[in-house]
Amino acid sequence: MNAKRNVILIIGALFLLIPAVKAQSKFHIILDYHYNLGICEKYWGRTFDRGEYKMHGNSLHFTALYDITQKISAGAGIGADRYEEPGYNTFPVYGTFRYRPVPKLLNGYVFTDLGYGLFKNDNVAPGWMWNAGIGYTKMFRKHFGLNFQLGYNLKEFGGIPSYEVDLVSGEVNYAGKKNSVRHSVSFGIGLVF
Repeated sequence: MNAKRNVILIIGALFLLIPAVKAQSKFHIILDYHYNLGICEKYWGRTFDRGEYKMHGNSLHFTALYDITQKISAGAGIGADRYEEPGYNTFPVYGTFRYRPVPKLLNGYVFTDLGYGLFKNDNVAPGWMWNAGIGYTKMFRKHFGLNFQLGYNLKEFGGIPSYEVDLVSGEVNYAGKKNSVRHSVSFGIGLVF
């Protein structure tokens, strides 16, 4: 009688695990690389464009994504970003949202990310980050696929040490810390697990 009860309890426990196993397919880890082609940057009241600087950047993002419904996904991530011309480092923490508007094309989606660069020192600039665009995911197995994204990247770099040059005397004077905002087109490719 005791053995029969144990078998029934084990079978019952296994049936309770079925929803958890199905739910695992709704959770994905994504490792993305993005190339950010800088369009313009506003710094200290002046706008610089690609004619003056060849602005670009590289981003590596790690995202945990959960499929809430078949059309809606949300998650959170961390990143390591390097922007050039001029050079900035930033480490954003962000939330992400994806929506699949076309029922016949569930691999395609629109997305948005909103985050903030947390660390601040001489080599790392804090500031807001916002991405928006379109993407496509091709899954080859339940937990392996490729992710492609094309979008817009808006990045604020805060607390940049700034200096003024006196053209008459040639002196360089510290002008305080300023913020910069960069607009970029972002091209991304990543692995989905």
